Amino acid sequence: MLMSLKTILRCYEMASGLKINFFKLKLTGINAKRHSLEVYAKSLHCSFMCVPFKYLGLEVGGNPRKKQFCEPVVNKVSARLSAWKSRFLSLAGSLCLVKVVLSFIPLFYLSFFKAPESVYNRIICIQRRFL
Repeated sequence: MLMSLKTILRCYEMASGLKINFFKLKLTGINAKRHSLEVYAKSLHCSFMCVPFKYLGLEVGGNPRKKQFCEPVVNKVSARLSAWKSRFLSLAGSLCLVKVVLSFIPLFYLSFFKAPESVYNRIICIQRRFL
């Protein structure tokens, strides 16, 4: 099976003209034994990665029902809407900033996973404090 995967990747290289760098490749598995994954990674000349891991800023393999899973979303919103910024903006500017931050940052994260109610409440609390 492993050699079939390597053959498929090599055929992709020849068909597309792109080169696959196996040293940058990372192998991970779900419900697979760690030892077998390490053997596969060694034979493919790539590195081994454990679950959970981050991909495009999202945690893959974590439990989306826990509050800690959505903590990066709350931290990013609170960092963008820090209290000192509201002192230098008018009410219209503050409202515009709140709408932009609260529509783009959580939209990416929360479009993949449903957050607990407490996370939504914390984001609303940050928004109210800012205004």
